[in-house]
Amino acid sequence: MRKLVAAICLISSLLFTSPASAESTFSRLLNGELWSAEVVSAALSVAAETAMTEWFGDDEQSGTDSQVGSPVDPLEKYNRMMFQFNSKLDELALKPLAENYVEYTPAIVRTGVRNFFSNIGDVGVVANSALQGKVDQALRDSSRVAINSVVGLGGVIDVASALDIEKNHEDFGQTLGVWGVPEGPYIVLPVLGPRTLRSAVGTALDTYLQVETLGSMTELAGAESAVTELLALNVVDQRTQMLGKESLLAQAAIDPYLFAREAYLAYRRCKVADCDKIDYIPAEPEGPSSFDGELDELDMLDELDLLDE
Repeated sequence: MRKLVAAICLISSLLFTSPASAESTFSRLLNGELWSAEVVSAALSVAAETAMTEWFGDDEQSGTDSQVGSPVDPLEKYNRMMFQFNSKLDELALKPLAENYVEYTPAIVRTGVRNFFSNIGDVGVVANSALQGKVDQALRDSSRVAINSVVGLGGVIDVASALDIEKNHEDFGQTLGVWGVPEGPYIVLPVLGPRTLRSAVGTALDTYLQVETLGSMTELAGAESAVTELLALNVVDQRTQMLGKESLLAQAAIDPYLFAREAYLAYRRCKVADCDKIDYIPAEPEGPSSFDGELDELDMLDELDLLDE
């Protein structure tokens, strides 16, 4: 039986494009014709070697000795190693795979896939909105899931947004923060990237709910074995949203690690406090910027929002 992901793409293709084209594309992707286990293995090896070089490197030469031991980042030496590992893995594996996905997959199909995973994520949004005491928002989130699941063919078509039902972003990490759980130390996870201890626990809960929801859907579709492929496809789809923006971090600061850490912590604290939902008029700048090409903080928060999803 076809994998569920192929069925999702076929639904989009039947509505907008040639179904045979979409099926062929995803068959090639899932069968490894666009990517191979050997290449991924080689990328992991190189990334690990780079990370270990960072770990055993000379602190004085790397300039990190004075930064290790920050109260918010007691694991900085490990975090820097994992930051280098993730960067190299992305360069050698995730980015090329995302580029192949974009090249071989019609845009309308990618949109359908993104909508599908967004709808899966909305199940968790409903739960977290309710747990945070946002009853009215939880009801609206529920209506999004119901409309997109039924009318939108399992979420492939975002009918709710067309009806002006706003999409919200709530996760278990935010819920724990609203409940008063301390954020804990900053930590960089393999592949997943920046987290605090609190948001890492939240990510585990979010992932569990996502897997359970996917499992229920694939069981109904008669494709129980497709959950792993769907999760991998979601990772690739999320990476495509950052294509062309890789240079932002490198241009942002002398030390990309520190910049990424401070930006992520500010972003997560903002999400817990719902400061991104407060309407305000930014103050006029007092004078010209002292650094041409400096990243706007809100733009960086938007980019981190994509990464965190």
